[in-house]
Amino acid sequence: MTKNKENHTFQAEVSKLLDLVANSLYSEREIFLRELISNAADACEKLRYESLSKKNLLGEDKELKINVRCSKKGKFIEIEDNGIGMSKDELVDNLGTIARSGTNKFIEAMKSKKNNDISAIGQFGVGFYSSYMVASTVEVTSKSIGNEDTNLWQSNGKENYTIEKIKDSKRGTKIKLNIKKDAEEFLDTFRLRGIITKYSNYIPFPIILDDLDNSKEKEEKINEGDPLWLKDKKNIKEDDYKQFYSSISFNFDEPLKTIHYNAEGVINYKALLYLPTNQPMDLFNSERKNKIKLYVQKIFISDECDEIMPNWLRFVPGIVDSQDISLNISREMLQNNPVIAKIKKGITNKVLNEIISIANKDNEKYLNFWKNFGAVIKEGLYEFNDHHEKILTLLRFENSNNNESISLDSYVEKMVKEQKEIYYFANTDKDHIKNSPQLEVFLQKKIPVLFMTDAVDEFWLQNVGKYKEYEFKSITKGKVDLSKIGDKKLDNNKKKDNKLDNKINDLVLLLKNELKDTISNVIVSDRLTKSPVLMVAEETGMDINMEKLMKMHNQKTPNSKKILEINADHPMIIKISENLNNFDHKKISQIILDQANILDGNVLSNPVSYVESLTDLFIK
Repeated sequence: MTKNKENHTFQAEVSKLLDLVANSLYSEREIFLRELISNAADACEKLRYESLSKKNLLGEDKELKINVRCSKKGKFIEIEDNGIGMSKDELVDNLGTIARSGTNKFIEAMKSKKNNDISAIGQFGVGFYSSYMVASTVEVTSKSIGNEDTNLWQSNGKENYTIEKIKDSKRGTKIKLNIKKDAEEFLDTFRLRGIITKYSNYIPFPIILDDLDNSKEKEEKINEGDPLWLKDKKNIKEDDYKQFYSSISFNFDEPLKTIHYNAEGVINYKALLYLPTNQPMDLFNSERKNKIKLYVQKIFISDECDEIMPNWLRFVPGIVDSQDISLNISREMLQNNPVIAKIKKGITNKVLNEIISIANKDNEKYLNFWKNFGAVIKEGLYEFNDHHEKILTLLRFENSNNNESISLDSYVEKMVKEQKEIYYFANTDKDHIKNSPQLEVFLQKKIPVLFMTDAVDEFWLQNVGKYKEYEFKSITKGKVDLSKIGDKKLDNNKKKDNKLDNKINDLVLLLKNELKDTISNVIVSDRLTKSPVLMVAEETGMDINMEKLMKMHNQKTPNSKKILEINADHPMIIKISENLNNFDHKKISQIILDQANILDGNVLSNPVSYVESLTDLFIK
C-alpha cells in the first residue's frame, strides 16, 4: 500500500447490500449499465446547471458527454463522464456509506423476492452497487470541479475499499469494471450498444461507444439524445411522428391519430401515443401486452408496465415519461403505485376523448376504426372502471331496420312509441341473426333491434344492464310483449277462432307432455309471424348465445331447459293441431322440437331420426 492509500471499511448496510448483489443471480444483470450511465448523466446535468450561473466553469472542456469503452482482451468496461466529479469525502459518502433509512428495507425486500429482481435497486440510491453483478473489482477515478486532487477508489465489493490520491488532470468520473468470467457477454460492443439504446437512448448528453481492441473502429455517438416526445410539437414533422410510430409499434400501417401532450398539475408527465389504422395480427392473443414504454426523466424503465394502460386499450402504442415516479421503480411497486394509477386514468381519458372526437367529426373514418378495435374497447365494459359512460357512447352496432352501424343514442332516437327497452340479438353468426325467426315480429312492426356479434357482448351486457334509463332486453330470452308498441293494426288484424284455439291448446298440452324432459314450457308465440316454431331461453336462465359460447370454451353451464314457442297462425302448426290424432304423438313432437333447434342454429343429436320421422310424415 502506498503512503497516501487509505483503507476503509464499508458501512454495515453497504456490506450487506454488496454481498446480496454479488452473490445472487439476477434476471436483469444488464441494468448495471443503465445505472452507471444514469449516474454519469446526473453528474453532467449538475455541472451544466452550475455553469449557467458561473462563467468559464467548464473551461476548455465545454462538451459534456459520456464515454463507454470496452476491451475483450483486458476484460474490462469503462464508463467515463466529464461532469461535476467527486472529491475524496464525496467518494466516501457516496460509495462507502448509505445515508438512507430505507436501505435495510430494500435489502429485506431483495432477500424475499423469488427471482431477486434487481430492477428496484436505483430507487434507494444504491444503483452504483449493481456494478458488482458483473464485476469482480471496481475502480472509480474522480476529480470534482474546482478541486485540484484526483482520487482513486477501489474495491472488490467485500468488506473494504481503498482511496488514494493519483495524478490525473481530467475533470469528472471514470468507473472501470473488471468483468467476471460469467459476465463476459457484456464485453461485446453489439451487446453494449443494444443495452444503451434500450435504456439510455434519450439521455440528453452524447454517449460514445468505443472498442479499445479495434483501432480501426471510430468512436461514435449511439444515443439519439433528444427525445421526440420532449420536443415542441411545432418543431416536429409528420414524417418524424410516423417514423417513431413504426419504431415503437412494429406495425406496418400509418397512425390514424397522433396524441402528443404534456400533462401538468398534481402529476406531471409527457405522453406520445398513437391510434393505429389497422388491426395488429396478435390483437386477440391472450398473451399480448400493451405497447407503452415507461420512462422516468428520459431514462427507460419498462415496456412491461401493464398498470399504465388498461388492457382494453392494448392496441395503443406510445411513450409515457414522468418525473414524478421514482427512478428504477420495481415491477411489483408499479402495480400499487398511486402515481402510475393517476397517469393511467389521465392517458385513458385522453385516448377516449380523442376517439370520441374522431367519432363526432368523421363517421366513415370512425366506423373503420371501430371495425378493427371495437371488440377490444368493449372489454372495458366488462370490468368495473370509471370509463363506462364514455365507452358506451363509442359503441356501434348494426341494426334490424337497415344495414347501418349506429350508436346507442341513434338507437334511442329510432325507438318506436311506447318502447321502454333497448332490444338486442346477440350471436356471433351475423347471417344467423338476419335470418332468424326471433326477428320476425320486430321487422314487421319496424321495432329496431341491435345486432351484437362480438363474443364479448354477452359478458359486458351482464355488467352494464342499461343505457341511460333504458334496460337492455335480449329478444332470445324470456317473454317479449310487443302488443302495446309498434304498429297495433297488426295485432288487431288477427282473427279470433275459438275452435282452432282449442285445437292449438291441445297441441300445446301434447308437446308439454311429450317433451317435458327436454323443455321447460310450451307457449303460443307473440313474436313469430313466418316461422312455425322457436326456441328461447327462460327469463331467469342463461341466454342461448351465452350458453353456446360457454360450451365452445369448454366451460360448465347449468342444465337449463328452453321454452318452445309455436306460431298458432302457421299452416304447419294449424294442420298438425287439426289432425293431431292422425300422428304419432312422440314423433310429431320430436319433429317440432328438431325444427326449433335447426332454426336456432343447433346441430341435431340424431339427424337420421329426424329425416326418417319427417319422411314418414309425408308418406302418410
